[in-house]
Parts: sequence; structure tokens; C-alpha cells
Amino acid sequence: MPACQPAIVLTTCTSQTEAERIGSLLLQQRLAACVQYEAIQSQYLWQGELCCDSEIRLTIKTAERHYPAVERLILEQHSYDCPQILLLPVSGGSEGYLKWLNDNLTPQPGKL
Repeated sequence: MPACQPAIVLTTCTSQTEAERIGSLLLQQRLAACVQYEAIQSQYLWQGELCCDSEIRLTIKTAERHYPAVERLILEQHSYDCPQILLLPVSGGSEGYLKWLNDNLTPQPGKL
């Protein structure tokens, strides 16, 4: 099996519960090999207003080929009208980590 082109997808959620629900679905569907959660403070413009909110940032480790499905799942499950969904291509990584990433994004018969 050829190695995948690694990528990171960033999104934010309003709560830890929502973030973990989205992350769990991505992992269960093998669209992500790892999801990390970080509490952050975001300041942004929304509909002409300056806003400041506590959010949970998801760092989703995936492959570029999975981006359309990752984006679709986030949009279906997210509470925001316009969630941040950013694809960050990765230009390298350690051989062992990239193998692990690829192995966990590739469906295996009888697993999950």
C-alpha cells in the first residue's frame, strides 16, 4: 500500500463535548488517526461584531485524500453556522510516524 500524503485539519468547537463527539466519529470512521483537543481563547469578527469566546481546537491528523469526507462530517455535526475548517498539508515526517498514520487510516478487514 502506498504511503498517504499526510495532512492536518484544524477546526474549533464551542465545547469539549462537541469536540470529542466529532473527534470520535472521525476516528471510528478511520478518517483520522489521531485527534488532539486544546482549550483556546478566540477573538474574531462575526457579522460586523468583535467577539471573544472560549473554544476547543481540534488538530486532526489525517491524509489529504480524506479531506472531503472530514469536511463533510464536521459540517454535518458542527453547531456553528460557519465553522473553521482548514487543511494544512504536511511536507514530511518521521518514517515510523507516517507508517502509523497510514496504517490507521486504511481500513483493515475485521477491525473497527
